[in-house]
Amino acid sequence: VTDNDLGNRLPERSGVWRTAHDQRKLLSLRWHTEGPAVVVSSHYQIETNPVSGLTLEYRIYPDGTVRVNETLIPGAGLPDIPEIGMLFLLDESLDMLSWYGRGPHDNYWDRKTGAKIGRYTGKAADQYVPYLRPQECGNKTDVRFASLTEGSSGEGLRFESSSLMEVCALPWTPDELEGSDHVYKLPPSDKTVLRINYKQMGVGGDDSWGAPIHEEFTLPSNRTYSFGFTMGAAR
Repeated sequence: VTDNDLGNRLPERSGVWRTAHDQRKLLSLRWHTEGPAVVVSSHYQIETNPVSGLTLEYRIYPDGTVRVNETLIPGAGLPDIPEIGMLFLLDESLDMLSWYGRGPHDNYWDRKTGAKIGRYTGKAADQYVPYLRPQECGNKTDVRFASLTEGSSGEGLRFESSSLMEVCALPWTPDELEGSDHVYKLPPSDKTVLRINYKQMGVGGDDSWGAPIHEEFTLPSNRTYSFGFTMGAAR
């Protein structure tokens, strides 16, 4: 998430969350049947200071549909959370993004009124915005459902949620974008990076430079977050 506040930059303010996904410890893994579904539940301890908790539940149905539920319990007193959701590394052949939400250009929690709600389609590579320096881009807010498919066959995955969600599909991970100081230095990509999020925090910068993110567009760590979505075959 871009943050223009040079005196309070996101990497320093919320850096504890940068490696949270790499510093998790599996505490339990269980499964059971529930009607026609198999339910797989995993509980993690995230090594923040103090520690945070994460529970992931996958409800798998006979037709291959998977209902995903994510619950994050941040440790007390931790800084704001940049984003909450899941990241998928998918084959590069899944290169066509379609969504019903705000678009067609990228938009964010505090930068979305100029993006109209509708149905949009475009290649994942075309969601990249060539800012002066590579950075997070391509986000879509207020998404009801989205699919990522092969351009030639139309086969792929469909994602939907009972609540509004945010979606981003690009050829590069956030770390790859941040690790390149010019567009031509971005590494060759053999994947599509899909993010299905509850929310990203806003981008701030109301004065085009140093204004911080408004409090109502942040994800404070003093509460529990629960988010769910369904994924299945695109039809």
